Amino acid sequence: MVEALEEAGHRCVVHLYDRHGSPVDFHAKVIREHWPTMKARIIDARGQFDPADAYVATSWQSAHVIGKQVSAPGRRLYFVQDYEPYFYPRGSEYALADDTYRFGFRTIALGGMVAEMLRSAHGIQVDRIPFGTDLSVYRLTNHGSRSGVVFYAKPRIARRGYSLAMAALGEFNQRHPDQEIHLFGDPHVRPPFPARVHGTVSSGALAELYNKCVAGIAISFTNISLVPYEMLACGAIPVVNEDAFARAELGNPAVRWAAATPSALAHELSAAVATSDVAAAAERAASAAESLDWGEAKKAFVRIVENEIFRDGDESTRSANRQEDRL
Repeated sequence: MVEALEEAGHRCVVHLYDRHGSPVDFHAKVIREHWPTMKARIIDARGQFDPADAYVATSWQSAHVIGKQVSAPGRRLYFVQDYEPYFYPRGSEYALADDTYRFGFRTIALGGMVAEMLRSAHGIQVDRIPFGTDLSVYRLTNHGSRSGVVFYAKPRIARRGYSLAMAALGEFNQRHPDQEIHLFGDPHVRPPFPARVHGTVSSGALAELYNKCVAGIAISFTNISLVPYEMLACGAIPVVNEDAFARAELGNPAVRWAAATPSALAHELSAAVATSDVAAAAERAASAAESLDWGEAKKAFVRIVENEIFRDGDESTRSANRQEDRL
């Protein structure tokens, strides 16, 4: 989204807030490596905020930073990518995350689940942008045979359903011992069944893995993750936990929906690998995902930010000032 703003002519600064005090240079190196075309300055959010036309929070923590530390005039926006109170048990962090939706920032919601939660739980009118996939990386390259299943294993992130998925994969392994199970994410997981643990992988290597596999489990108990979109683009069939918001957002007919139980997830994985023509199923899944790049989301994001900045001005002011805007 920062790249999209820069492409539209805006000058951006990224303020990083690390509650644990890690050096900004460490994070900046990662950002420069993976988003090499982004030109924005990257500085510590605990320092001075220079005057800007808009300040955009991207998490509940950074919403508090903007609310507390920024006294300069400028529009306040909040890019809400998940309903973050659900990340925690009912306690202090839940309450602090929940409180940010009362700050009065103009809110941009990623997807329908977040938009509906903010409307129903907080009465907030939001601007919604759609999900996308980096189709330059995640695309169908394997037009032949496939084997095996894949899972994003993050045991420390409750919303990713690690224990549930591992139980399902154990049951799947009993039914299909010939199908290799691939785990990526946490390199320290020790599954109680035969599996290949890949640990942290690059996006390119992940796309290759998706292209090898027939299917995968893609669980999220909050906003739907990017994993099922990436799988689909590569022709792997995602098995996703049943959710009304997720169904509305992820309309690809290739998705297999399952109740959030080990047996139900294992059943859908089994059905996917037992498909008579796996290659044809992969082609159909990837074909339906071809329009899901980030283009529409980027256009919408820029349009919303510009509307907020220039809502009291006219088009001539907007055109004259665009190159000087700082976000």
